Amino acid sequence: MSSPWKPRLWLTVLLGIVLQPFVFLYVNRPRLFWGYLLVSLVTAGIDWYYELALTLLFSLICPLHAVMIARRYDPQTPRRWFNRASVAVGLYLAVMVSILGARTFLYEPYQVPSASMRPTLMEGNLFVAQKRGFAHRSLFGFTLPGSDQLDTARLQRGQIYVFYPPGHDALYVKRLMALPGDVIALTPDGVVINGERLPRELLSDSEGIRIYRERNGGQSYRIQQLDAAAPQPIQTFKVPQGHYFFLGDNRDNSNDSRYWGSVLAERVVGEMVWLVNKTDPAASTP
Repeated sequence: MSSPWKPRLWLTVLLGIVLQPFVFLYVNRPRLFWGYLLVSLVTAGIDWYYELALTLLFSLICPLHAVMIARRYDPQTPRRWFNRASVAVGLYLAVMVSILGARTFLYEPYQVPSASMRPTLMEGNLFVAQKRGFAHRSLFGFTLPGSDQLDTARLQRGQIYVFYPPGHDALYVKRLMALPGDVIALTPDGVVINGERLPRELLSDSEGIRIYRERNGGQSYRIQQLDAAAPQPIQTFKVPQGHYFFLGDNRDNSNDSRYWGSVLAERVVGEMVWLVNKTDPAASTP
């Protein structure tokens, strides 16, 4: 028969603040653990979308609830394998490492920081980038077998990618326009790649903003140009081998490859695969 045991209050408080739902394993309430864990995950998603901080409430609610349980705990209750602080800490670390691993090697959420990708992406839009197939990935210095090799087939004209521009440590999100060896020209009448002008059609022209539908590499997307923007001379670039040329969809208000050059393949982090569209209704165009 197991000896009498009761959760320590100070340890319950500490685990509740730091580990939150995992404290309920220590106080022998596995159903509460699963319930709080589910609610905390849903709340984290709400926080991500609405940019709130509701998850901070769990650092208060979990220790208070767990202390109430610990104070009424019957010492004669059989102690189970997970009623140990070390187990709660170990499981918490395992979950955190799994989440970090998924974000490092598979998928990671991002937020659009500027207006450079209007009208496709608005400031504050949230999106998920797929990182599998791109080389810029390691976790605590650990890389998965083959993860240091870039799958260049994943880099397609017209797609949106996350990357580190030359000489920048901050991530940028732009549309890939030209591949290694391409010659791209930016003219007042649109983009020309290898001597062929990209098809585009005018969708709207109002309030000083012209919205076009442009097609590149089998992709169809919207771009915008500003009537108030100063006319730009024709710019022509030859994309070096192993590099990629990116533009923002907001063609007159984007810091992109026109200014800092083409991007080395190994600096491309991932491809946008899912957009959480928090669209500005005033800027939306069909």
